[in-house]
Amino acid sequence: MSVKQPLILLLLTILVCLGQEKNPAKVVLKVDEDVSGPLGGQRSASCLRVYSDGRVLHARWWNAAMAELDKNGKEVKGEQTLAVEHVLASWEVWELSNFLESSALKDLPDKFPPPHRPVDYFESVVLQFTGANGTKRRISTREFHVASLEEKASYPSALLVLMNRIGEIERDANENGKSTQVPADCRLKSWPH
Repeated sequence: MSVKQPLILLLLTILVCLGQEKNPAKVVLKVDEDVSGPLGGQRSASCLRVYSDGRVLHARWWNAAMAELDKNGKEVKGEQTLAVEHVLASWEVWELSNFLESSALKDLPDKFPPPHRPVDYFESVVLQFTGANGTKRRISTREFHVASLEEKASYPSALLVLMNRIGEIERDANENGKSTQVPADCRLKSWPH
């Protein structure tokens, strides 16, 4: 075997390795929330995306509770949109991924109705996550965040833990994240204007 053959094999191996793309990060958890109220015409929407590489995208849109006059004297409600990107520590991704695979979450029902009859506040939260084996799961709740402590006591503990962790991830992203674009799959303005 000449010296050229091992060198050619080495170069081919390097080219093949460079040509292979790194596995793209996959969405571990999606959370979409729509809220209407409690004041007339007040609305908001948010989306959270957590990826397998630890990247977190959190976007929110909301309008003001009270209408203001624009420069033409027309009443308008002020709107704001915020989108941030943050990165979770590797242990946080591992912990969340393991919890999403747990039997406690697998045993949860797909829907949780409102804990009480909604009057002036309507909230819908949809959680979607995909297991390591590709199994997709979707859980929806209604008026979860405004449930009283007594009402929350009737929810399964796995749902309470997950919703609490989602709240922590959102707060951490908002406090420590950097500004970014709203993810393409976020539908923040789903309400009619």
